[in-house]
Amino acid sequence: MTRRPSDLANAFVLLAATLTAQAPSIDPRGLPGARVIGGGGRLPDAIYERFLELAGGAGARVVLIPTASARADDPAGRAATLARWQEAHPGVAFEVLHTRDRAEADREEFTAPLARATGVWLGGGAQGRLADAYVGTRVERELHALLARGGVVGGSSAGTAIQTRTMIREGRDPPVLAQGFDLVPFAISDQHFLARERLPRLERALALAPGHFGLGVDEGTAVVVRGRRLEVLGDSRAVLVLPAAHGRAQRTFTLGPGERADLVTWQRAA
Repeated sequence: MTRRPSDLANAFVLLAATLTAQAPSIDPRGLPGARVIGGGGRLPDAIYERFLELAGGAGARVVLIPTASARADDPAGRAATLARWQEAHPGVAFEVLHTRDRAEADREEFTAPLARATGVWLGGGAQGRLADAYVGTRVERELHALLARGGVVGGSSAGTAIQTRTMIREGRDPPVLAQGFDLVPFAISDQHFLARERLPRLERALALAPGHFGLGVDEGTAVVVRGRRLEVLGDSRAVLVLPAAHGRAQRTFTLGPGERADLVTWQRAA
């Protein structure tokens, strides 16, 4: 039986067309700075070490944003997040940034830690909480500024979903799409990818938002994006998906640990 898209999905088709029209041009050099795109679950220590290396090693100044989690509203929850990172990586400077108030997220005083950061980590939870608090605010602008000066933005689970402009907010059939941070132009990312069999969800999202390629990252795994290069780290795999279009069949390409792909090639193909 063929299902018709919901009214929300139909509305998003129009939104996606607008977002695609507004998307930046493709730089043949790739992207400035670095992104660490984690698939959720327990990430190996090597992924966190790579993130901190990209942030400057012992001299890194890292801002932790736990807003995707409901526990972030509890000072004890935020303190526990900070303590975990400090205990695992002694000597690195960490601080926590969190609000649910968009006006606060636009204040220069609130975002000052981001202006001096060399790295930002977006924690897991529900990506809608990150979008509701920060999309379109000074926080988002500071993330782009961080990348422009050579810093790194990393995240896992919700912190992965939010990194693309067209974001899977929730749902499965159809997925509910929303706007994220546009840190990886022309991509739609999905997490817990193989563990939760999310290829059909990503295919559905790509059908609703033409002009994108899919990036699915499994649990315990991350994709590091630097310049033109996508590289897989961790225990499992990442999947690149180019949807069928204009008589072209869908292409799906699986990358294992240590394997690489060219970001610009996939952006242009999308």
